[in-house]
Amino acid sequence: MGKKRFFDDRLKYLSFIQNTGEKKAISEKLYPHIASLPNNKSYLKILDAGTGDGTIFTNLIKGFHRYHPYSSLLMAGKEVSFEDLKNTLEKMPDRFVEHPNLLITMTNVKFSEISEVENKKSINGKKIKSFNLILKSDNSFDFNKQITGSMIGNFIKRNWGIEINKAGRTSYSNPCIIRIYREDHKKYLSPFITRSYKDDMYDLIIASQAYRAASNVNVKVKNVIGPLMNLLNKNGCLVVTHSSGGKSVQKILKTAFKDLEAFPNKAIDIINFLKEEAGGFESKFSFGKPLIYNFQFRKTPDQKVSELFGNDLDSKWANILYVGQIPEKNILRVERNKTLFSNVKKILNKTKNIEFENEIFKIKKIK
Repeated sequence: MGKKRFFDDRLKYLSFIQNTGEKKAISEKLYPHIASLPNNKSYLKILDAGTGDGTIFTNLIKGFHRYHPYSSLLMAGKEVSFEDLKNTLEKMPDRFVEHPNLLITMTNVKFSEISEVENKKSINGKKIKSFNLILKSDNSFDFNKQITGSMIGNFIKRNWGIEINKAGRTSYSNPCIIRIYREDHKKYLSPFITRSYKDDMYDLIIASQAYRAASNVNVKVKNVIGPLMNLLNKNGCLVVTHSSGGKSVQKILKTAFKDLEAFPNKAIDIINFLKEEAGGFESKFSFGKPLIYNFQFRKTPDQKVSELFGNDLDSKWANILYVGQIPEKNILRVERNKTLFSNVKKILNKTKNIEFENEIFKIKKIK
C-alpha cells in the first residue's frame, strides 16, 4: 500500500462527515444547477468527479428527478476508493425506483481518462475491466439484492484495487467501468449503453473537494479542472467547490502550525490562472463569481459514535486537522509539545461554534 497519507485516513474522513454538515451544505448549493439544466433534451449527462460516500451523488439524482422527471439521466461517478464505491452503490436501489430511466456508470480512472474508459479496450497498456449489471424486477428490495450481490461484489474485489506510487499519489490497479440500469427500461437507454449517440459529453460536472487544498494552482488546473473542462458539452457547466478554511478553523491552525498555510490559494486564483496563463480557456469558457458558504461542527449525541471518534474537543481537533489536510508528522510534533498543545486546546474549548468555510464557482463552456 505504501505510506498512508493523512487525507486518506478512513476514520478521520468518517469523523468529518459525521460531525459536520458539509454534505448537506454542498448538496443545497448544487440543486439550483440541477434545476437550470435544459428541459428540451430527452437525456442529460452528469458527472460526479469524486463520489465519496455517495451522499452528494444520491442527492444529485434526487434533485434531478425533482426538476427533470421525464428525462433519461446518464449519471456517472468517479471513485478510486473500494469503500466509497461500495457505499455509493448501496444507496442506489431506491433511486432506480424513483427514476427508472437511469443509467449509472462508475469508474476509477483519472479525470483525463474518463472519455477513454467508455470507448477504448485499454488505457496505458492496462486492459479495461467492465461489468454491466442489468436490474430485473421493479422494486428497491430486489434491486438492493442485485446491487449488493456476489456477482458485482466479486468483480469489485478482483479489479477495483489501488496503488500508491513513490510520489505518494493514489491510482488504480486496473481501469474499471461498471454500468447499472433497469432491464425494463433498456429500450430507452440502449443508445447510451452501446455508445451509439453523438452528444456524449457532459451537461453538468461536479468537482467537490477533488484536489488537495495545499496544491498549487497549476497542479489543480492540470490534473483536475482542465481535464474536466474538456469533458463539457457546449453550454455545459463545471461546478467546483473546495475548502477555504474559515476564521475559527484558520485561527486554530495558525496557533498550532505557525508557518503552515493550509489554504494557499483561492477560487479567484484558479480563475485568473485559467484566464491568463492556461491559454485558450477564456475564449471558450465563462467564469462565475466565486461564492462562500459555511457549515458548522456539530456534536453528536450518540455515545457509541463519541467513543469511536472521541469527545467534543478531540472531534473538533480531528475535524480541523482533516479539513486542513495536515500531515501526520506535523500533528505529532504539535501534540508532543505540551505547552503549544495546551494553548491549542484552550482555544478549542473557548470556541463554541467551529465554522468551516467552502468556496464554490462555476465554469461554463460557451463555444
